[in-house]
Amino acid sequence: MSRFPELVIRAAPESHGQWSVPIGTRHLSVGRAPDNDIVIPDGDISRHHALVWSTEAGVFLRDLGSANGTFVDGERVHEVVAIPYGARLRLGSKVELEVRPPLQAPEEPLVRAMALEDLAGGTRWPLHSDRFTVGSSAQADLRVDCPEDQAVVLLIYANGEIWLGRDEDDTRLSVGDELRVGSMALRLVEIDQSTMPTSQSEPDRYPYRLRVGLDGPTGPLAEIGLAKGGGPTHRVTAENRVVLLYLLARKAIEDREAGLGYDDRGWCSDDDIVVGVWGRSALTAGGNRLKVLVHRVRKELKEDGFEPWCIEKRSGLIRGRFEVVELS
Repeated sequence: MSRFPELVIRAAPESHGQWSVPIGTRHLSVGRAPDNDIVIPDGDISRHHALVWSTEAGVFLRDLGSANGTFVDGERVHEVVAIPYGARLRLGSKVELEVRPPLQAPEEPLVRAMALEDLAGGTRWPLHSDRFTVGSSAQADLRVDCPEDQAVVLLIYANGEIWLGRDEDDTRLSVGDELRVGSMALRLVEIDQSTMPTSQSEPDRYPYRLRVGLDGPTGPLAEIGLAKGGGPTHRVTAENRVVLLYLLARKAIEDREAGLGYDDRGWCSDDDIVVGVWGRSALTAGGNRLKVLVHRVRKELKEDGFEPWCIEKRSGLIRGRFEVVELS
């Protein structure tokens, strides 16, 4: 018997049939693109259409700015909404969904505890916050003999995803994946939840201020500095890069004003960013263009002494983490 609520997907009967998946605390991404957790290869479905997850308070859904909409009991939704059991859900015009209650209560934590394991010696380092750095710096969570102060960053998200950041690029990790930093070979492993320190997100990890506008006297401009003033200021002037930061800033402000929790705040769908920067005609090749754009912004930030991973990336989603955000 399933211990979790189940999402039943009733796709167009002539193409994809019906199936169901359990809904845990990790966000399930639903869409047409192959990197989603639930792939529905239908032209009516956006590449990254919606997210579904559960908590002790129930099941929740978030539309990701889909072109053809997400509907609950016939009403189109745009932000996070609670989904009661038995509600009628629809993606676009054809795909219907249903949320079924769990058949029995969970008996163990829904979020797995993870660690990096040294393949040579077996030592394990638990991933106990939302960032884990590996490098030669004395401030690294795992100090190794290598040329870079911060050779690798593991980005740990509340939905259970873990991403590897290296050279301003992102790769999603799964249990058992291996990586090498300097002379050390490491592997991502699952560990006993009872031995894991309390995991936490750190809203103030990036104490930056982002001020961005599209219609300044000299054109689009973004400025990034320390939230409390002083220190360096980085100016972004390339139009596409400024538009990216503007869209991220606007979403962060909207979600904060809507009262969304920190882990859910500020996430934009990749498709929304692609359309906002290049227009809807760019959607077919938008993933690669967005990847290059994010890389260039991160490279600028790193060269001026800012932490590049304040631009965060997950499956189908992107956000900026800034302590203070201002639109001008």
